[in-house]
Amino acid sequence: MNDRKTFYMLVPGFMDVHVTKDVGIIPYIMQKYLGYKAVYATYKPSDTHISYPSLSFFTEDIEFDYIEPSFYYHPDDILQTVYSSNLIDCCKDMVKYIENNAKKIDILYVFGIYPFYFDAVERYKELNPAGKVYLKLDANISWINNTPMAAQFVKFLKNCDLITSESIVEYINKKWPVPVHYIPNGYYPLGCEENHLTKIFAFEEKENIILTAGRLGTPQKATNVLLEAFKQAKPHIPDSWRLVLAGSIEESFKPYVEKYLQENPDLNDRITFLGYIQDKKILSEWFRKAKIFSLPSISEASANVFSEAKAHGCYLITSDIDGCRDAALKFELRVNPLDDQDKLKNRQVEYGSLHAVGDSAELAQRMIEACNNQELLKTVCYSTQQDAIDHFDWVRLCKKIDMMLKISV
Repeated sequence: MNDRKTFYMLVPGFMDVHVTKDVGIIPYIMQKYLGYKAVYATYKPSDTHISYPSLSFFTEDIEFDYIEPSFYYHPDDILQTVYSSNLIDCCKDMVKYIENNAKKIDILYVFGIYPFYFDAVERYKELNPAGKVYLKLDANISWINNTPMAAQFVKFLKNCDLITSESIVEYINKKWPVPVHYIPNGYYPLGCEENHLTKIFAFEEKENIILTAGRLGTPQKATNVLLEAFKQAKPHIPDSWRLVLAGSIEESFKPYVEKYLQENPDLNDRITFLGYIQDKKILSEWFRKAKIFSLPSISEASANVFSEAKAHGCYLITSDIDGCRDAALKFELRVNPLDDQDKLKNRQVEYGSLHAVGDSAELAQRMIEACNNQELLKTVCYSTQQDAIDHFDWVRLCKKIDMMLKISV
């Protein structure tokens, strides 16, 4: 179809890990279900080949348009180059790309409030006034509070036709001079698309498993807090409960894991490290088997794994930060953050329970309460799946994005 509108993702450092997350899945859904032609525009590494094995889960071909960097670029050095020493070069590269391609781009999709987008978006609006800019945030309160409302930043925001955030929308709208709309990070069953909006997972098929998934051992994910909490909870929960951790282990965290297992030999048969799971069907099966999903993050905008956990009927136990709280709350209470006193009074919520950041003792207490209440877990298993269908389905969410882009002026 030559008359399809184009949906260009412009992300300098796009890697395989991003393909199945929000940044990569939105263009795919826009093409597969809404008739756009998706194009992924990203840097080409200077002296290596970049591959995207996760594209094998897509049932439609996606076009890549590689940008030649004006500096030495390697994906492993992205923080030191694109976001730091070569930021100005990156800004110029993005503008040059827009100047060469603006007329072909109907929707320009950018991710995050990064300076390398500011001039590029402005140039796009100059060269293609009829084109639309969609800015998807990855926001948390710290990021929002520490972003000064400088003239260039405000101009960038005003050049965006649609801005969405996964959380704290009301908070952002009080600080920014442009409207921000609530679109959570959704779930789409890549590799299991036949289950889309049809499969309800039965509680009786689940096992006594507490699952976590992500980059294990990064400061942000606080995996040590989860392990300490499970150790504390163990004497107070049935012996059938296991802790399963999916994801690669950071090198710096491996000595901690070794020591932890040596000092707690009684936990060796209760804890399983799965490693990084590339196959989406295998990972989906672990979500299906788990009754509880736990993520004690120190900071989190809106983790993609929450919608996946909900879609598979998992009870959520997570740290009480805005992106995590939203996933566990019923729909009517999302987007508007509570103050600390209100949070203390509202730890038990609709689809899970919450604990103070970094507090392994409180996390252990939440585990004990949930692991000893099968009726609660069964009730939430079905209610959270329905919530995922109603509010976290990527196809429905992308239809909403499409509608908002069409009515934006």
